[in-house]
Amino acid sequence: MSPLILRRLRDKFWPEPLPPDKSFEGKTVLVTGATSGLGLAAALHFATLGANVIVTSKSLTRGNAARDAVEKRANIVGQGKIHVLELDMNRYSSCLALVDHLKASPATRGGLDVAVLNAGIINAEYVQSPEGWEQTIQVNTLSTTLLGLLLLRWMKEHRPDASRKPHLVFVTSRDHIDPDIHDWPRWAADDGILRHCSDQKNWPSHQIEPNYAISKLLVTYAVEEICNMAMGADGSMDVIVNPVCPGLVFTSIGRAIAERSIFMRFAVPIYCSILGKSADYGARFYVTAACTSTTDHGKYIQSLFGEDEYRIAAFSNLKSGNALKVKALVWNEIITELKRAVPTL
Repeated sequence: MSPLILRRLRDKFWPEPLPPDKSFEGKTVLVTGATSGLGLAAALHFATLGANVIVTSKSLTRGNAARDAVEKRANIVGQGKIHVLELDMNRYSSCLALVDHLKASPATRGGLDVAVLNAGIINAEYVQSPEGWEQTIQVNTLSTTLLGLLLLRWMKEHRPDASRKPHLVFVTSRDHIDPDIHDWPRWAADDGILRHCSDQKNWPSHQIEPNYAISKLLVTYAVEEICNMAMGADGSMDVIVNPVCPGLVFTSIGRAIAERSIFMRFAVPIYCSILGKSADYGARFYVTAACTSTTDHGKYIQSLFGEDEYRIAAFSNLKSGNALKVKALVWNEIITELKRAVPTL
């Protein structure tokens, strides 16, 4: 049995520990995409630990239902500690509106202690976003990066408590080590890497999760740049940034994969039920990431690899000569697109 499978089984039965009760008392936490699965479980964890929690949803009806569920399960009904804001990650304008609402909301008290950017998608079929990009690239890469940049700027300037560092947590995936990036410099020289990945004629329909791994590698490159931007002018750490992988979690996000064929409808639930952990256990890694110190800034929070193993596994895509070249190309494309769409960025 492979070490990866053994570690998945370990995580399934021996969860990441949670911090002591009331660890987040008086703190404000944002969790995007929090109406089900990992996001909902994370909101519940933070609420149970004492935080004021802001959850986002594309639908306010679903958001309000999630709020009610968290309040009931955390035994805080009527305390006004869970708040709902609308967010559609398909649109840049919605990311901008969310941050504007956060700045104006009494719930944030002028800032955030923790932002967990959990919202993401897996598509089995090609879908184009209203912004003109393949939807997986739009949501998992471009909109997530935009939201991260907007929140970073605000979190650096406004802190609920000057004595503690705010945390910005990006939900990524171990799948970022999988794409083959050797041809990416050539794509950049043609129409661009983002445009190549968003072109329907290049849609990798033969893959189980088309574009998912690519979108997570692209956002991993962006997170590395955002880590550098989290430093203050004097070299001090203003915001602690961490990417996190919750591991294989049995949630509804994989429903698009399961609908690809009759075989997948049976195989996906069986595979996930055997190796997948619960949303409760997966979301614990978000809490861990929200508790890191400045010495862990930029660290990839996960449990599937030891640190040396991860460095080896990720070398080709993150640290090799070609990877550093590709990262620079990708970041230039991402920031150029975002500044085109949001000139004030």
